Amino acid sequence: MPASRIFPPGACTVHRIDPTLLRTLALAMEAVQRISARRAWAGALAALGDIDLPDTAPTHEDAQHLEVIAPLYLASELEQAGLLRTAELIAGLFASGAITQPLGPTAQLINDFWRARRERLSEAERQQLFAQVFEPQGFYPLMHALCVALSDLLDSPPRAGDIHAQVVLHEAADALGGWLAPRAVGMAAFAAQDIVQALSQATHFLRDRLLLTAFGAQDLWGLLGTVGNTQGLGAGVIRQRVDLGRQGSTVLAWLAGAVPTGYAFDPASPQGQQLMAAAYAWRTGWERIGGTPPAGTGSPQAIADVGLPAAA
Repeated sequence: MPASRIFPPGACTVHRIDPTLLRTLALAMEAVQRISARRAWAGALAALGDIDLPDTAPTHEDAQHLEVIAPLYLASELEQAGLLRTAELIAGLFASGAITQPLGPTAQLINDFWRARRERLSEAERQQLFAQVFEPQGFYPLMHALCVALSDLLDSPPRAGDIHAQVVLHEAADALGGWLAPRAVGMAAFAAQDIVQALSQATHFLRDRLLLTAFGAQDLWGLLGTVGNTQGLGAGVIRQRVDLGRQGSTVLAWLAGAVPTGYAFDPASPQGQQLMAAAYAWRTGWERIGGTPPAGTGSPQAIADVGLPAAA
């Protein structure tokens, strides 16, 4: 396929990278670094092998394991958006000498990312992990129910005696937390830091202006959309997956932290308003894409067919 058909200069709509996504990635890195201090314990649990556990309300011990879920969920949606796939493609082109434009300090970032490729989980390994932790037919309906319970409070804040609203929220939170808890140990705890670190590195160099110019793209979203188009992913779908990851990770971080307090929060507080707004955004975003599990991410051949455009 001619490179000019894949990377037409000036064909992308200008969007600045969402600064809230960068803050979310930074928070995700902080979370997985805290979790890494407990890796020895997680390894001991993993050595026990797969154990079928009933879906029950999460315990205080489960809450510690659930901390890894928010950054992993963000990573799973960014995987659907093709962020790491695009970074790995570009790093490979750079290593092969196909990118000849001077990139300044970004060149070292790309080199470091490329050299560490065999130390990271592969795309197939990441997708297998995400499918196990966020099994679509189980996770998304439970996540939707929790976001409905939270976002419904925006229109009708619960009064002290509104037992029904409290019960609905508790049941939805217990159901999702209990379902996720056994999936948040073992490999999930080990993989989170690896994946989020790679995402942070990739985001750093993919939004470099010199690199974007070399590919005829005007921003990160244009670059992701260009690669995604070869695999049937439009720019709108990519932004939707990123938004789901950002808003959903906010809800899931609250879920982990709220287990010890019985999911208590103040809907009138700034934090409560932010939580309910994130739940509403995730709910509406999920409903907007039809409430269906993520589609496939494209074939390796489709990725290999992507070429480098002429210099701008």
